[in-house]
Amino acid sequence: MKRSKLAAFAASLAVAASLSAIVPMSAGAAYSVNTGSSEVSTSIDKYLVMKKEANVPNVTFNFTVEAGAAVNASAGKLAVLAGVDADKITGKTVSFSTADTATNEENTTEGDTPSFTTSGNTADAPETKDEKYVKKSVQFDFSAVGFTEPGVYRYIITEEDESAQGITYDYGNDTTSNCVRTLDVYVENDTSDPSVDDKLKIAGYVIYNGTVTSAPLINATEEDITAVPNGAEVEGAAKRPYITNTYSTQDLTFGKVVKGNQASRDKYFKYTVVISGISAENTVLSVDLTNADAAVPAAASLNKATNTAYAGKTNPDALTADTSAENYTVVKESDDTYTITAEYYLCHGQYITIKGLPENASYSITEAAEDYASTGTIQQADSVINWDGEAGYDALADAVSGTISDADIHTGYVNERKGTLPTGVIMTVAGSAALVLIGFAGAVAGTIYMKKKKSEED
Repeated sequence: MKRSKLAAFAASLAVAASLSAIVPMSAGAAYSVNTGSSEVSTSIDKYLVMKKEANVPNVTFNFTVEAGAAVNASAGKLAVLAGVDADKITGKTVSFSTADTATNEENTTEGDTPSFTTSGNTADAPETKDEKYVKKSVQFDFSAVGFTEPGVYRYIITEEDESAQGITYDYGNDTTSNCVRTLDVYVENDTSDPSVDDKLKIAGYVIYNGTVTSAPLINATEEDITAVPNGAEVEGAAKRPYITNTYSTQDLTFGKVVKGNQASRDKYFKYTVVISGISAENTVLSVDLTNADAAVPAAASLNKATNTAYAGKTNPDALTADTSAENYTVVKESDDTYTITAEYYLCHGQYITIKGLPENASYSITEAAEDYASTGTIQQADSVINWDGEAGYDALADAVSGTISDADIHTGYVNERKGTLPTGVIMTVAGSAALVLIGFAGAVAGTIYMKKKKSEED
């Protein structure tokens, strides 16, 4: 919005405001409508924030626009007209998809760009920022709106809560605003054609946070307008031309530990991971295989401890909610949610992380333990896994099945295989060894005796 335009507009309305105490502003069609030379559209910036590890979800946000309440003119303040033809305003929707490119969060705390106030977003430690965002614009087009008078027209914009999976609305703002914005549209006489004196145009827009019920100040001079940025505005109201939402996801890490005197540390175990309740099509879950093998070795080089049926099996490096692949399957359920079933293969000390599971999705991890005793979860005393990067091994003690809520999941299985030699084996071996020694000693003694006897006879 151009300050000079609002300055002229505020000045022209100053006289009208003073007269309005005597003559009410007419709601009739004294002017014909012409938006040809207007700023016919405005926009609200839309930020969708998520963890750096998460993929952008497929989600659409819709907005409603309704007429705001009129406010009578008073000393030093402009009158506000209730918005007209709200149903003729077009646009009002914006979509995000897995194809969108996200930007790592910046340390921005002022102006029209929101600050993502979470742990890690600090000026002192920018390297710890843990989020990224996609920014788009929601358009509001007033081309078809028929204004009837010059003045300030007020509209209330509300973001509809679509209850999309994992989406938190109006993140970081006053919770009482409920994703509501007040839009004041400044309409003035169109003087672009001197021969026409009954045309109107849109001079500019101001967007406030929440529902505003006060009127803008009258700023009749350039000096006054300079003191109030962007011209005539509502005193004390917070301008907020953006709405921020978060996509809440968590990561699922699962690992493998074996123990016991008969346990093979290079044996591969099969894990079956089931992720269900994913509501958005094309939801993409990245998989971090850094701490595991990408595939089980081929049969020719497979160790003897591993089931030969696992030879050459690959660990999926990504899972897409509505697309089956060679190493995982997807089923669309009767409630239109998706269930992903994937098989993974792990040796002792290895672990895998599936990233970006949306809030309220469910997970279940089972394994084929074969002739090992299996225990769900890995306690720190048994762990040889360091997933947090700090010194020392870490527990993976969360449940092997559950619902994604507000924390990452770390779980897995401990497999134990041990054997005890049968009673008496050691005794038998010792006894046999003793008999051999006795026999050997006897033979030596006999040889010596015979040699001695022969010597005496000679």
